[in-house]
Amino acid sequence: MKLILRGLLGGALALSATSAGAAFITGQISVAGYAQAVGSTGMGAATGITFANAAGTSVSGSSGTLTSYGAGSGSFASIGSCASLTSGCGTIQNISSFASQGTLQNFVSFSSGLAFDLASVSQVTRPGANQLSFTALGNLRLAGFDPTPGRFFFSAQGDNITSFSSALLADRVTPSVPEPAIWAMMIVGFCLVGGAMRRRQTPVAFA
Repeated sequence: MKLILRGLLGGALALSATSAGAAFITGQISVAGYAQAVGSTGMGAATGITFANAAGTSVSGSSGTLTSYGAGSGSFASIGSCASLTSGCGTIQNISSFASQGTLQNFVSFSSGLAFDLASVSQVTRPGANQLSFTALGNLRLAGFDPTPGRFFFSAQGDNITSFSSALLADRVTPSVPEPAIWAMMIVGFCLVGGAMRRRQTPVAFA
């Protein structure tokens, strides 16, 4: 019984160490580029977004180019910054429809290796005739880190091809490690079960 109890506790502690050691992405980073409204000449009535190249001219295909991104905070600081206005700093995929856009792998892809996979578009707001903002939910990926839930914030105003500002934010992830009080209750429970099983195996002596 002691061996079983030790095995259970050892496995639980190993699982705890694995969960606690997860390295999630933290912080945020700013992203900039050019975009054009889909379904309208102005951003305020756009039904989707087509992203343009680094020079601010429209491009064919399914993606455009990021013009720059900041140094970022937290884990994003490790990818440095990008100030190039000619070759671009990565790519960003077009959104065909805010209402029905499905998942997009590598929705935002940085030349440094950081990527954001879009899962859904939410909170689309139009504060003015030529203003648009929205939030996209998804997961961030960066070498050396575990996939981390994140959000992409977009804001633009104007018509035809206009610049946009946005940000990528890593959501805080709380590792699923039991609290000390829960661990204490688990250990007590194991001990009680072990004691009950031991008593059950004690031979009964008859007079």
